[in-house]
Amino acid sequence: MCRFVAYIGPSILADDLLYKPKFSLVTAQTMNAGEMSVSVNGDGFGIGFYAPELDNEPCVFRSIRPAWSDGNLKNLAKKIHSPCVFAHVRAASPGIPVEELNSHPFSCGKLMFMHNGVLGGYKQIRRKLLRGLNDVAYDAIQGSTDSEHLFGLFLNHVADPHGHVTCEQMVQAMKGMFADLNQLLMEIAVHQHSYLNLAVTNGTCLIAVRYTTNPNVQPASLYYMFGREYKCTEDQCAMEPSFGKPSAIVVASEPFTARRSDWMKIERNSMMVVDETMRINFHNIEMDVEKLDFETIAPEIG
Repeated sequence: MCRFVAYIGPSILADDLLYKPKFSLVTAQTMNAGEMSVSVNGDGFGIGFYAPELDNEPCVFRSIRPAWSDGNLKNLAKKIHSPCVFAHVRAASPGIPVEELNSHPFSCGKLMFMHNGVLGGYKQIRRKLLRGLNDVAYDAIQGSTDSEHLFGLFLNHVADPHGHVTCEQMVQAMKGMFADLNQLLMEIAVHQHSYLNLAVTNGTCLIAVRYTTNPNVQPASLYYMFGREYKCTEDQCAMEPSFGKPSAIVVASEPFTARRSDWMKIERNSMMVVDETMRINFHNIEMDVEKLDFETIAPEIG
């Protein structure tokens, strides 16, 4: 299954997220992810970040190369200094091409989105999903992944992704995405489980979701840590604690720093919301489709 990291807070170097930590996304999780049976994530990567001193839209760099061998990413990470960073390493789902357009994160206007997991019944619902999208959401889908089609469903509930999008509007769009997805899965009578770990941002707030329709297993792992400042000194990376509202928040598929106690697991079938003031809230997610009889599908597909 793919692995990802999302950061929001004071500007940091991407290198401090992607390379310096002991179990970092690039140096460890691309070849030896610790919390999934599929440990290699070598089917491409992507990094997205904001430069608010220039504009409010994300810059995204994606490739089909394995992240561990890409010298361009290593050089860029030493120069990218941003208050909001998304990074993703991909393990492609069977039948989904390894193409640059299919690497995460995806962006539209001021929004950026990434996913790990699998949408059960994707091929069965894809045509009907696309028919229901407005022009902006439809045109935003350039690749063939289930992930980007989920982004299209999300965008379908955003009035103008290129305009001002508030955190509350993003929360409602995520709830709308799940409502639409539930309806599609019920109408097509899909009997395969979904595993949906999602992250979306507008550069000033962050939403992360940990979800599965399978009542017999836990969703794929998703953690967060927060504090006053995340920083790396020599070979030690850690979150400095805060005694009040945090200033920096990291969400990751699995812990990547040595101090495991800093990390907390996002609860099953819940949405974590970090608003513009860095306040953290959680919302439960439920879909009626969870009550159907399902076939078994491996959760490690990404």
